[in-house]
Amino acid sequence: MWRRTVAVGLACAGTLLAACKPGPEIEERLLFVYSPRACPVAQSEAFSVVYGNGDFEPGENQAVTSLFLRDVGTELTALPPKTRSLIVDIAQPQQGIDWRGLAEVPRSGPINVLVWPDGETCRLTRNVESRTDPALAAFGRHVMIAGGKIPGRVPNTFVGDLSTGILESLEFGLGTRRSHPTITAFRESADQDPAPALVAGGDDPDSQIALATAEIYVPKAGAPGDLGDFERTRIDLSEPRTKHGAVVLASGETLLVGGVGQSGTELSSMEIVDPKTRRYRTNNVALLSVPRANPVVLRLASGEILVAGGTSRNNRPVPTLEWFSADASRPTRRPIDLVTGRERAFVPLAAGGALAVIAPSTSAPDFKTVWIISADGTLEPGIPIDPELLDVVRLYPGTDGAPVLWTGRRWLRWEPWFSTFQPLPDAPTGEDAGPRSSAIASGDNGLALWLDDRGEAGMYVRGFRFATRSRFGTVRNPLLVQSTEGLAPDRVAGVPGSSIRFVPGRGLELGPGASAFLTDVTFADVNVDLDVVGAAPSVVLRQEDGRELEVGGAACAFAQSATRSLHVERAARRVRVRIDGGDLRTCPTELDEGARVAVGLRGGGGTAAGVATNLRVLRR
Repeated sequence: MWRRTVAVGLACAGTLLAACKPGPEIEERLLFVYSPRACPVAQSEAFSVVYGNGDFEPGENQAVTSLFLRDVGTELTALPPKTRSLIVDIAQPQQGIDWRGLAEVPRSGPINVLVWPDGETCRLTRNVESRTDPALAAFGRHVMIAGGKIPGRVPNTFVGDLSTGILESLEFGLGTRRSHPTITAFRESADQDPAPALVAGGDDPDSQIALATAEIYVPKAGAPGDLGDFERTRIDLSEPRTKHGAVVLASGETLLVGGVGQSGTELSSMEIVDPKTRRYRTNNVALLSVPRANPVVLRLASGEILVAGGTSRNNRPVPTLEWFSADASRPTRRPIDLVTGRERAFVPLAAGGALAVIAPSTSAPDFKTVWIISADGTLEPGIPIDPELLDVVRLYPGTDGAPVLWTGRRWLRWEPWFSTFQPLPDAPTGEDAGPRSSAIASGDNGLALWLDDRGEAGMYVRGFRFATRSRFGTVRNPLLVQSTEGLAPDRVAGVPGSSIRFVPGRGLELGPGASAFLTDVTFADVNVDLDVVGAAPSVVLRQEDGRELEVGGAACAFAQSATRSLHVERAARRVRVRIDGGDLRTCPTELDEGARVAVGLRGGGGTAAGVATNLRVLRR
């Protein structure tokens, strides 16, 4: 089922990890590195480099340690006291393969990292019974396979820990047989780990009658993989609902969207299920303008909810895109239509908005297969992929603001500054290279997961790690000197007429409202400095719930007068600004205490483009 490849003791005297105690006391934290048995690491030969990241700026030769995995018990003394995440790179020269893994440091207990081979897919060792209409989803560091139909028997429910590779069939599992349910994280607080999960709605596999209940999976901290089971008490939904969409709101509540009701007709209703009260509510919840089954529901970087795709009566694809506020209480934009096709996929973009890939229903060489749904809600075509290459459309979020796409033949990577897809370097090829079914999930922004149905042999849970990037990762300073590396735009870039572009020797030009954000990383206390060329852009501090403080906007307007330089510093709730080397001034609007923020730049409201260069972002 799984393989432990090494156990390394982290002695914290003088080099405390996040949960270690200060002073002379020592708390030992163990690091366990796992690899799937199907893709084993040879512990006797493998050499590992461990990178520590946190809310600090690592100095030269800091935050990195290396060792042979056979040296069990080695103290990793190079890791700083405030390490919050680890990236493990393993080299095994004899095989010519590297392995990579990523994990955040928990509050207590061991630190587990599951490493995956570079350029290869790998399956978790335990198979899942082959079934139709299963649900696959990742929630926190766990993954679940639930529901579906197996003739003559009840499908088991499986839960896996993506930090160890443990995948087990639950003793009890779902209390109700369900096809087409949704699975979402169901945390009572944002930092709850391991996370519970909500399995909602679906239909009876035999009668296809929609169900009006949901069930809660509760992890068991301290058990192998922290795997738990389902509570025996079901919770009621507002109405029967199957083939619906679901997303976790910024509040932690789960929003259920559309689907098919008990009468077999498409639903326009939405409802919210609260993990604290464990009740549904429909008051102050908007309705869809277009009823639909199988919608795609995304939470955007702004916190807004985008509802796309799905089908209406007679299985006709719905072209309409709809936007709703972060609490789903009201529409925020007028619905607009996007072209449809035989397959569609949508993912949110790091800086804002979303990306869509559409395979046409008929042969159409001039069909626009790639679309950017910008942060302001406009539709802009990207450089198309040849429709003949799109056997399937399996789209995953990615690091660096670059989603990845499996076309049925190859892996492609989005290039946000050129509005095009390019081949993903060192990607796997062959029969097992990518998902054939539509049961896919993202373990994190660098890990693609899917179910691989092998008939009588069962279903494999297969994964492909294409990137490792921590939200505590370091920033390569300075930025915006020779390239846009480290940032991503919130709309089409690199084409004539774009409102955002990088000009070598000048900097990043941002038209009114156009934004670019640092990708993947978020910050606690942080300093931001940039050189201003022409009009001053705003510095945007975006909380994880999507709320923003725009330094240079209405909430902190005096930054607009910068002509040479702009300095912004965030400490706890307070944000202070220095323009052109002058005195620090405090913004009248504060951030939430303890809120992590993403950092971005935005063009002002005037006619002149904001221009920034020599951007430096430092953790404090």
